Amino acid sequence: MIITQTPLRISLAGGGTDFRGFYEQEDGFVVSSAIDKYVFVIVKERFDDRIYINYMKKEIVDYVDEIQHELVREAMKITGVERGVEITMLADVPSGGSGLGSSSSITVGLLNALYMYQGEQVPAERLAREACEIEIERCSKPIGVQDQYIAAYGNLRSFRFRASGMVEVERIPIADARKRVLGSNLLLFFTAKTRKADVILPEQQSRIAARLAVLRKLKQYAIEAKGSIGEGRFDEVGRILKESWEFKKQMAGKISNGEIDAMYDKAMSAGALGGKISGAGGGGFLLVYA
Repeated sequence: MIITQTPLRISLAGGGTDFRGFYEQEDGFVVSSAIDKYVFVIVKERFDDRIYINYMKKEIVDYVDEIQHELVREAMKITGVERGVEITMLADVPSGGSGLGSSSSITVGLLNALYMYQGEQVPAERLAREACEIEIERCSKPIGVQDQYIAAYGNLRSFRFRASGMVEVERIPIADARKRVLGSNLLLFFTAKTRKADVILPEQQSRIAARLAVLRKLKQYAIEAKGSIGEGRFDEVGRILKESWEFKKQMAGKISNGEIDAMYDKAMSAGALGGKISGAGGGGFLLVYA
């Protein structure tokens, strides 16, 4: 039996610049952090040749092509696992629409578990790259590429996305004690609403050309965030979250709404320095720096 534990993430700055429509024109740049909430993938050999998949529902099929869960199906195709397995997926948060990168964490966890099931240990870069292939190329999801990389690499990192497709990964140097201080100042609140990113992200993607100035500003905030964190100026993260949230809302019409605005305003009136909805927006988790 193989069990993988893959972290979920919060994106601190630069989200949107990890879309191909942007980074093929100029470098994208994102600062993102894994968090202590996880998705778990369990792969176990079965006594027969059938395939069992357990998530919010149960699938029992004879062939990989019959699997309805597209991430499982494509991960099995890439890794070459064809039959006689049972795959179970569990998560610490709502598995869809949380804004914490759960689908990418599941995909990375699936690849890692299925490779390990066959005795192969695969480096983080390959896991991230193949997760991007599954979600963006094979499943046509309108998403960027930061979630797959932070799920595979973990920790607190910056990512630079090049037009060539190369991704430069850098761990932000910060002592563990200082990291705990930063972590204690970052609060996540569940909005009690989940949403499909597929509803918001296509609009955001289609407006990249018209919003290049906004995306460049979001990229600059990510560069500032990396410097501020590395130098221990953590309260600057609050300011960056606050200012970049105003720019992010210009990327699509459903990123925020009256309920989210009321939650955000309540946090700010209670003394928060900044915040944003994690992920595509429209629901999921509200990230606050206080």
